[in-house]
Amino acid sequence: MNENEEIYGIISSHFPNETIENIRSPSKLGCDNIIYLVQFRSNTIVVFRRPLKLDSSKTSSEFKLNSNDNSMPYFPMHRLAHQAWVLELLKHQQFSPKLLALNPQQNYLIESYISGQDLNESSPEICKELGEFLRVLHSNEMKQFGYMSEQPGVGVYLSWLKMFETDFNNLNENQKQLKEIYLSMIPYLTEFNNPVLVHGDFASENIRILNGHLNGVIDYADCLCGDGLYDIGRFLLFVKAEWKYVDAIAQGYKLSSSEKSWTKIEKQCIRFYACYFALWLEPDDEIMEKLLMPIPD
Repeated sequence: MNENEEIYGIISSHFPNETIENIRSPSKLGCDNIIYLVQFRSNTIVVFRRPLKLDSSKTSSEFKLNSNDNSMPYFPMHRLAHQAWVLELLKHQQFSPKLLALNPQQNYLIESYISGQDLNESSPEICKELGEFLRVLHSNEMKQFGYMSEQPGVGVYLSWLKMFETDFNNLNENQKQLKEIYLSMIPYLTEFNNPVLVHGDFASENIRILNGHLNGVIDYADCLCGDGLYDIGRFLLFVKAEWKYVDAIAQGYKLSSSEKSWTKIEKQCIRFYACYFALWLEPDDEIMEKLLMPIPD
């Protein structure tokens, strides 16, 4: 039995009243799951997830991205059971996929499909909608900090600062500005004590747009316990350090506040988190120059 035949049998057992039209080859192969799109004759589409075959013995309390043998370490959040937990937590969230099935062995997950295109061009209206989504997402309180541990909802670190120490302490001589930004943020990172559910990769390919409006946010395999502004820092880097889009997010993020703009410390945090993502996403020099410029009022 080949893989498509196996998936066909699994899907048919969960949806006996549907006829499968096609199963698309993996639409996304990242560092967490293999994903198939299954389309029925009714034109309904569901997402079928399988984990990559990773060795869970490679897990590390430090969660280093590279082990000595160049193989991938194991992140508990990559477990389908952890992702199912997030989807269940967000089941009343309008823009999140719905959990349809997780088998007892937890080696496959089926979720609803969110149609649309990747976010390629931002607008103030879309950014406001993104802010509204993040405001609800970040209302889910977590325990401890950083990467999700074996227990969903609990981070692996006892402080938020620990999440960033290794990367910023290993900067080279040509990264003095980044080091200065980090040093200025240490008091905030040390004192931060309100961890919430963070998406972790809030950028184009995970934001679905339909008819000029937000239609959904997908892929929760990088969720963290931490500062919600971390997601907005990721978005700032995605929009090439154009603060006008981040300012537009505040219109939705602070919907219940009389002051619908970021404070000075919030902007400093957002810029810092964007710098953190820049360490490993390596944007071009023009974007880095804009990111390191004085923060606009």
